[in-house]
Amino acid sequence: MVKKGGDPLYGRSFEEGAWIDLASLPSYVRNSVVMMQSSSSTSSERVYTLELEDCVWSYSFFPSFALVSMASREQSLTQLKNLMQSLGRAIAHEYEDLIESWSGSMSDIADINALIDNYLSVSLDLPSTKILKLIERLVNKALKKPEIAFAGVFDAEGNLLKGNVPEVYLFRIQVEISQGVITPVMDIAPSAVNSGDHVLQMLKVHSLTVVVASQSTESNLHAVSSVSEIANSLHEKMT
Repeated sequence: MVKKGGDPLYGRSFEEGAWIDLASLPSYVRNSVVMMQSSSSTSSERVYTLELEDCVWSYSFFPSFALVSMASREQSLTQLKNLMQSLGRAIAHEYEDLIESWSGSMSDIADINALIDNYLSVSLDLPSTKILKLIERLVNKALKKPEIAFAGVFDAEGNLLKGNVPEVYLFRIQVEISQGVITPVMDIAPSAVNSGDHVLQMLKVHSLTVVVASQSTESNLHAVSSVSEIANSLHEKMT
C-alpha cells in the first residue's frame, strides 16, 4: 500500500521466507503512484499493469492510497485484477480515514493483516472434484424446475464450469465477472442483469459466480430462489 504522495504504508510478501523492506520500494513504483494518482484519467474502477521481463506490477487506485502488487508473469491477469479491486475496496471501506492521517508503516496492524489473509485465502484455482460434482448436482436440481430456463456456475475467469447457459449470454456474463469483485464470503443478494430475452440472476460465492434465469414467461423470483439455493449450498461446503 502506497499513500497518494508516494510514501509506502504497508508491505508484505507471500513467498515463503521472503519479506519486504518498504524503504527499498523501487522509485519507479512510487513515481507511478504519484503520477497516476494525480491524473484525471485514472479510474478507481480499473487495475493498471506494467509488464516487465520477469514480473508484472499492478496498481489499483483509491482516494487516499494505491494498492500495488508484484506477481509472476504466469499469474492470471483477470484473477489478479479481480483480487486487487476486491481487496482494495475492502481496505478503503475499513481504513480510509486512518490511512489519511497515518504516517509510517501499517504492516504491524493485526486487523489489516487479518483482512488481507481473508482475501488471499480465497482459492482462484479450479474447484476440487468434490465441489464440481456438488455444482453439477445443484445445477441439475435447479434445471428440473419447469420455471427455470438455464443455470450455471462460473469460475473467477468467467469460464462455465457446469450448466446449460446458452453461448449467446457467455460474453455478457464474462464481462460482469471481470468487473465484479471477489470476496471471502457470499453476496447477500443476487444482482439482476438484463440480457436478451432473459434477466440473469447472478450471485457470487467466494471466487465462483452462480447464474440462473427464469423462463421469459415466468417470474424472476423463481431464478432468485434457485440462485440463492445453489449459492448457499456451495458456501456451506466451501467455508
